[in-house]
Amino acid sequence: MEIQKLILIRDFLFKTFIVGIVFAILMFVMTVALWDKWTGFVYAKFHIPYEDLGRLVFGFFLDLRLYLVFVVLVPAIALHWLIKSQKI
Repeated sequence: MEIQKLILIRDFLFKTFIVGIVFAILMFVMTVALWDKWTGFVYAKFHIPYEDLGRLVFGFFLDLRLYLVFVVLVPAIALHWLIKSQKI
């Protein structure tokens, strides 16, 4: 594979990771800020108990972290390492 294509894929993955982190932080801040207001709505609409809602939100952020690190960041680091080894 050409070095330019590898660099393009690496840069795409790194920028995807950064945007994902920004959105994750934004979603966390909005979740904490609006927790009291939206838990009542979620309970009324979907009948999810308060404790289960907390587990669902925690599981979501855990899955998001695992996705961002192992699906996006790890291949980007591997490509970065590959590009550095081919330039020498």
